[in-house]
Amino acid sequence: MSKFIALLPCAGSGSRFGSVLAKQYHSLCNKTVLDWTLSAFETVAEIGEVLLVASPADELIDKYATKYNKVKIAKVGGTTRAESVSNGLRALELMPDDWVLVHDAARCCVHPDDIRKLINQLKNGTNGGILASKAVDTIKQADAAKQVLTTLDRQYIYMAQTPQMFRYQELTHALSRVDLAQVTDEASAIELAGGVVKIIESSAPNLKVTFPFDLQIAELVINSYLQDSIYV
Repeated sequence: MSKFIALLPCAGSGSRFGSVLAKQYHSLCNKTVLDWTLSAFETVAEIGEVLLVASPADELIDKYATKYNKVKIAKVGGTTRAESVSNGLRALELMPDDWVLVHDAARCCVHPDDIRKLINQLKNGTNGGILASKAVDTIKQADAAKQVLTTLDRQYIYMAQTPQMFRYQELTHALSRVDLAQVTDEASAIELAGGVVKIIESSAPNLKVTFPFDLQIAELVINSYLQDSIYV
């Protein structure tokens, strides 16, 4: 039976957040951003392990291995997300058909039901996929001068989220074949390697904390989750 392992790259500096303290360690509803992310994965029974890929100098990450039953830490983070994921995959001991769910550490509003939905809709197939939300705004494509070239049909536009779930062998192979500088997420690596990526629509807010004001929105979402008792 295939395993389901979550891999969270945590080595980024979060330059857009504008803080010396990495965004995943900022306070949110009396815990940290990373705490809430991990709480979602701890709740999903199918997830057997959560690997945090951190930079070698990160000392704040150490406490999370003792706070959570499923968490392990590999201080092999690279200079980019793609490097961190690639290094993290090498730190895992998995079979080719095991599933890896790569998730943004700062995407703390992911709902456990959406993680389960992703697993249940992909686990019996051969193709991996991603959580995504359908675009609700009108989408414009612009040129370098920020002049509109065309309006895209939003019926076929999705906003990519995480987790992004692929077979261990397929994701490892894809990342080894492509130029990591072109990889913005795991799905793009699969695409560049000629693979198929399925879209699973998320049902709940799945905000990624990118800027300081995102914490205020995340607080509203987390408090609503607490009212619904979604965490074990």
